[in-house]
Amino acid sequence: MILGIIIQVVRRPLAVVSYLLKNLLIGCVGLLVVDYLGKSINLHVPLNIGTASVAGILGLPGIAALAVIEKWIL
Repeated sequence: MILGIIIQVVRRPLAVVSYLLKNLLIGCVGLLVVDYLGKSINLHVPLNIGTASVAGILGLPGIAALAVIEKWIL
């Protein structure tokens, strides 16, 4: 799997970078929305490098996972 990722990065580096930047932007906006709307139910998911990375790589499922972790585990 790692070899496949390396091959994709070597073949199309600009496409991979643009994909990651797009996911990072969507993830950060999603985190801000969750933080803003979550204040009414006492849910705070901080915007930092760790949460932005998770949201950027995993997208909306990552944001949902962060919200669940924050609400029920922490």
